[in-house]
Formats: sequence, C-alpha cells, structure tokens
Amino acid sequence: MIEHSERCGDDGTDEPCPICRGEELDPDFLAMIERAAAQPGKAMSFDEAMEWLDTL
Repeated sequence: MIEHSERCGDDGTDEPCPICRGEELDPDFLAMIERAAAQPGKAMSFDEAMEWLDTL
C-alpha cells in the first residue's frame, strides 16, 4: 500500500483511501485534475494541493 502523508482515515474511517488501495480513479476526477494542472499560474506545494483536493 502506498501511503500519502498518513492521510488515510482522515474521513473518519480507518480504511485506506482508493489511492492507497490502488483502485482506478474516476476518469472525470482525473480530467478535472488535468485541466487544473494545465491552467497557467502559480504552482502549488504538495501541502497546498492536498488542501485543495480535500475541498472537492
């Protein structure tokens, strides 16, 4: 299992998230991330990106 900053379980469960379980992610979600990455502007730090993802 690939851990990402021990963030699994932040949703109130003790279960690993879909990323850590190695599940295929929703294509619409991936497309949204790709569109956001293609926008010009300031690059986010890892922590900023994780905060942004948590708001989705």
